[in-house]
Amino acid sequence: MISIRREKWIPVRKSNLKYYDDIDLYYRNKSSGNILLYKSSGMEISDLRLKDKPYTGDLYIRPEDKSKCLRQVQKGFSLDLDQSMAVGVDKVKENLINIIDETLHEPRSGGLEVIPDTIDIIVESYSKQPDVIKNLAKISHSDYTTTIHSINVMALTVGYCFFTKKTFEKTVEYGLTALFHDIGKTEIPQKILTSVNQLTDLEFSTMKRHTLLGAEILQANSPAVHCAIPGTLEHHEKLDGKGYPYGLTKISEIGQILAIIDSYEAITNDERMYRNAMEPLEALTILKEEVDRKRLNREYFENFAYSLTDFTKSNRDKSFRKIFSGSDI
Repeated sequence: MISIRREKWIPVRKSNLKYYDDIDLYYRNKSSGNILLYKSSGMEISDLRLKDKPYTGDLYIRPEDKSKCLRQVQKGFSLDLDQSMAVGVDKVKENLINIIDETLHEPRSGGLEVIPDTIDIIVESYSKQPDVIKNLAKISHSDYTTTIHSINVMALTVGYCFFTKKTFEKTVEYGLTALFHDIGKTEIPQKILTSVNQLTDLEFSTMKRHTLLGAEILQANSPAVHCAIPGTLEHHEKLDGKGYPYGLTKISEIGQILAIIDSYEAITNDERMYRNAMEPLEALTILKEEVDRKRLNREYFENFAYSLTDFTKSNRDKSFRKIFSGSDI
């Protein structure tokens, strides 16, 4: 038996057990409550010898093995992604949700450094099968979480980067930033994140701290994710200086792009008691009003809107053009 405080043991997803051949796994003895070794590193989870060691509940890893486990899942994800692409977008999203959920479980304990490789895979896959990645954000989930929102924003951002012909390196950087832009919400009370009612002033003040908390979490992690700090800090800033956390008027490019994409994704997917999720054209119309008020960047908005469609700039749908003109055509 190994003595580690009860709250420190990390439960693992059963769907990811196949990746943990090189990881020690533990279980909790039902009668004594003690944590015992279930399998040693090097033993496959399918090993017949494990049939003599039944357990109930979860399997656990030691805190110090978290980064290694994430790397194992990342390696498995890399191997599985091509097959997922062949199966379809649902499987790709399922794999992404698994790895991002595990990564965000305790982001200050490390492990974020595996995610740039995930974004590399996504960007490379987009160039081969763009429809699969573009459709990631179109899959609806009854359980709308920060993870799902972040994956959707990442997929939309990668689509934006391809539409605007960003370099591979810049696309990876912006995709990574999009995936981490709300990482600070891991330290916001769950009752605020999942509130079905409009937030009180006090609750909203607490919610706004997620930008600063996110930057702190990224700064405390590997330098590989430091490039995501500006967008994480600035995605709620507005060009008129009335955003947060600093009321900036000079905002990084990715901060301005995410201000648009983050808002679009939230209002087209997140149902609340006080408002319904909007249709894409309706959401774009709302964002266009923010552009006209000089709160959002016009060029970035138009590029994002066009990145959502199959239209070329010489072949625009009437209702789509109407958003930009503000008048009937």
